[in-house]
Amino acid sequence: MSDALPEPLLAQYCRLGDEQAARQLFETYMERLVALARRRISQRLASRVDPEDIVQSVFRTFFGRLKAGEFEISDQDDLCKLLMRITVHKTLRQIAFHQAAKRNPGLEKGQQDLDDDRLREVLDNEPTPEATVAFVDQLEHFLSRLRPEEREVLEMRLQGFSNDEIGEKLNIKHDRTIRRIIERIRGQAMQEELVP
Repeated sequence: MSDALPEPLLAQYCRLGDEQAARQLFETYMERLVALARRRISQRLASRVDPEDIVQSVFRTFFGRLKAGEFEISDQDDLCKLLMRITVHKTLRQIAFHQAAKRNPGLEKGQQDLDDDRLREVLDNEPTPEATVAFVDQLEHFLSRLRPEEREVLEMRLQGFSNDEIGEKLNIKHDRTIRRIIERIRGQAMQEELVP
């Protein structure tokens, strides 16, 4: 099997029970989905909610429902969007579970005074599930409008790569080329009102 199968074909192999395809899919998306889940978990809940456990659950759900024929992966980005959406939903459910009345870490009192508690409340305000899904949809729409090179540069920047590392990996010889691509992406994001 090729190392770089198109997503619809990779999903089809997984649906048929191909373990190598499942491993490739897992390795391709694991770190990205863990980072997505981690960004949504507040520092107060970090000791209770493990992003890797959430992503394991995402893959269990995905593979089970894929084999049952519940998903249709036809476009190149469908698989990524679906896995991101499942991750966001599972993360928000875990957050809601741990913030429920008896489990809410905000109700645990220690040595902190009232001001610390108020500050934490402000910092821990999570977006509503609807707001999160709306943002993910808007982001997916924005990403679908980028050229493949722009998308690769953006993904690598979001993963923390420097311009030099991006240039080396994507075989872009000049730093100013990468800076122009980033400026173009920023301009498009401002038009879409994704950034102020």
